[in-house]
Amino acid sequence: MPEGPTFRDQASAVTPLGLPTGPPLAAVMQAALRHAAGRVVLRLRDLPAHRRRVARALLQEGALAAGGTVAEGPGDDLLLIGAEAARAERLRALLDRLLGGPVTGLWSLERDAPALLAYAAGRDGLAQPVSADAGPDLGSLDDWLRTLPLEGLVARQIGYRLGEGPSPLRPAFLRLDVARDALAARMGVLGQDRDLVEHAARAIAARLLRAVGDPAQRGTLIGDRLPGPLHLPVPPASLTGRDGGGRGGSMLVAAVGLEEAADTRALATRREVLAGMGWGLEVDGLRAEVLGLLAPEALPADLLRLHWSEGLLAPSCHAALRRIDPARLTLAGLRDADALAWARSLGITRIELTPALAEALSMPAITAAPIAKPLSTPAFRPVAPAALSPAA
Repeated sequence: MPEGPTFRDQASAVTPLGLPTGPPLAAVMQAALRHAAGRVVLRLRDLPAHRRRVARALLQEGALAAGGTVAEGPGDDLLLIGAEAARAERLRALLDRLLGGPVTGLWSLERDAPALLAYAAGRDGLAQPVSADAGPDLGSLDDWLRTLPLEGLVARQIGYRLGEGPSPLRPAFLRLDVARDALAARMGVLGQDRDLVEHAARAIAARLLRAVGDPAQRGTLIGDRLPGPLHLPVPPASLTGRDGGGRGGSMLVAAVGLEEAADTRALATRREVLAGMGWGLEVDGLRAEVLGLLAPEALPADLLRLHWSEGLLAPSCHAALRRIDPARLTLAGLRDADALAWARSLGITRIELTPALAEALSMPAITAAPIAKPLSTPAFRPVAPAALSPAA
């Protein structure tokens, strides 16, 4: 969207890194406020140096689409000032997902002008606003979820096969998941309730499952190529199995939460139903703190998704993992070379990288759907999922 010439003139002087050199922050904020309608300020804070570099690059790229100017604020804050609201919200969701947590804040130039000016002048802190009129109310939540656009609410994670040699990583699978932080932000006040966010995530997961089976939507979600199996969040009762087996073609994996492993008999039954449709089953959510509370090797699932942490180095965790066939394990959240070496020592070959490690290795890791370009991996024609229930 076009911007006023005064704002663009004041923000035009930049360093090679794209940060303002001429006008102080207060002047840039004043200029942005002259064209405040529908525009916002996006702030990132408390980032370590390596993540800050990634965030700055993404802000600069986002400014090309959303408008506005990248700047630095007090306390090493990173800012995008004067961005178009809807595009900034999508950029915010991507940043929170990439950087591993809620590190962003979003303020309206129209509603929050006094607080923004005080912040720019260094006179006051900038409290995160909670808009009471943002998102649905409790009574309309389900109807709102049925019509909420999926754009910005779906995260893509490329998984790799860990091997030997000078280029030990190759793309092996693709994971689509609900971007819960972005969803919570869109829900407004209701997004502060963890149970309501989980309910909403199940509804979005059911819609995602249907979207992948729709040729009109499939391309924007996964592109026209896949590196291997497609992992999808599948809420309870979304797959009915009414249309017979073989539809997944061994290329679809249903990812379910660890809470479903509490009833191993029900989980085994579900695995049989999925297998009849050609789907695999993955239990997600294994962490160091739960390995001693269950027998993971006995879980009736094809794959187990383990989340990396230093706690996995404990002898008790190591013993539990040694009882699991490493071919069943996917290790997520690898953040450095030591974690890669640890995975290799256990024979784990299916891995997912953090954005920081992916950047260091020059490998793609996570993006937000829809995507602009297909993956440059061997061609694969996705198979439509089996029959779906009306809603989850």
